[in-house]
Amino acid sequence: MLDTSTSGRFDRVTAVVWDERTSTRDTGVASIDWRLTGNAGIAEAASKALADSALTTGPVTAVSAGQQATRANSLAGAAAWSVAAALVILLVALWQLPRRVRAVARWGYGDPSKRDSRVDLLRGLAIVFVVVNHLGMTSLFQLLTQEAVGFVSGAELFVLFSGLVVGMVYGPRVKEDFGKVVDLTSRRAGKLYVTALVVLVGVFLLSLLPLLQTDALTTYIDQGTGGSGHNAVGRTYDLYAGMELLLQFPVPAQILPAILLLQFGPWQFNVMGLYVVLLLVSPLILAALNRGKALWVLAATLGIYSVGAATRFRLLPSQFEDSFPLLVWQVLFVIGLVAGFHRHRLVAWLSARTWVVAACTVLALAFAFLSWCNPHLANGFDVRLAIIPDTAYRSIYDAFFARTYLAPGRLLNVLVLVVAAYAFLTAYWKPAERAVGWFLIPLGRATLYVFILHVVLIAVVGNIPALRQGDMLVNTAAYVVILGLLWVMVRTRFLFRIIPT
Repeated sequence: MLDTSTSGRFDRVTAVVWDERTSTRDTGVASIDWRLTGNAGIAEAASKALADSALTTGPVTAVSAGQQATRANSLAGAAAWSVAAALVILLVALWQLPRRVRAVARWGYGDPSKRDSRVDLLRGLAIVFVVVNHLGMTSLFQLLTQEAVGFVSGAELFVLFSGLVVGMVYGPRVKEDFGKVVDLTSRRAGKLYVTALVVLVGVFLLSLLPLLQTDALTTYIDQGTGGSGHNAVGRTYDLYAGMELLLQFPVPAQILPAILLLQFGPWQFNVMGLYVVLLLVSPLILAALNRGKALWVLAATLGIYSVGAATRFRLLPSQFEDSFPLLVWQVLFVIGLVAGFHRHRLVAWLSARTWVVAACTVLALAFAFLSWCNPHLANGFDVRLAIIPDTAYRSIYDAFFARTYLAPGRLLNVLVLVVAAYAFLTAYWKPAERAVGWFLIPLGRATLYVFILHVVLIAVVGNIPALRQGDMLVNTAAYVVILGLLWVMVRTRFLFRIIPT
């Protein structure tokens, strides 16, 4: 290759890039590693050949001994630690202002209605994170949604708040009529299941149309956050592989069960299968909570989480188990359910122990500061902190903050962030509501509706070439239009009779 590319026939060649990662699905998923260093014998022979050649090897830029190269768009040294100092000052100011300034004390939450608007606002923020990350366009919105508030994504918040709402809504009813709760949650689970099937089959039918580009929904490019780890980065998965057999006659016997078990479908929507299963078992958990067994429930959910994280056992063949292992992710839903069931007692307990809230807030800010050091999320406009060597950071991240199996650090981060955010909204509700509440609260009250529609929007965006060019300003403007459109559709209750809410 080098001989050919450096010959006079190809004198316009500037560089040759050898892609180290690729994959094929001819006979399943197989990773192909082209690196010469993968085989010691080949690496030794190649090294000798290079040494004997006229090629100059070594780093492109010289690095002095004991000096670490600084990444672009990063703050190091005093500048990075100044950010930490600013966070401490901000924390002290936010904590003391309501106590010192009487006018600020009046900004607190005082909504007399039974519905907790603070939860709705946080749910709205979670669904915005989900929409932004699933559309996947490079924009200014990624500054907030890509683990910028800590080692947390919209998915963790979405699952936790789903359990919280179930506990708040059905908790009081389980004391009066357990059968009614079983009926209501079963109907809800059935509605979600039918919705998942409709989306699964609908996307497949759209993919058959030659004029439509549906790769964004029918394939998934591994980001290195799954069970295969970072070695799988760049691997492409066909999420509908084999479903074309549905068009044969007679239809192979294995296809229909695979569809019913949600083994196909867009990766952006597969969490719906997790909700279906968790909703079906939620009445049993509510019944245990009604009998005063909260500690037993928490012990059981943490035990199941530990077993799932350690064994990585798949309970179901459904696709959602790849991204949201049931034995692991149930812990967020159940913790949220317990918190929703005992919401008033929990809020009163925290109000009487402000040191717990303070500790959660400090931890949340510490996690956020640490997440800003992630070099693998940096891009052309995202400023990151360079205070931890890249290899050390990756080791810390994999050990404590990995996403798919909810490493302990990530689970703790989600919980302390929610407590801190809820406390902040309690103290500064009026300015927060005026600033973002008008937008986030309606979305938070119709998260299922928004979640369904965002699949349609992903298909639309995938067929607009201008939005796939990586233009930051164009994509940011597109996000403003998309989120604004979703807000208008929610406010006008567009197709609410057809699309589940």
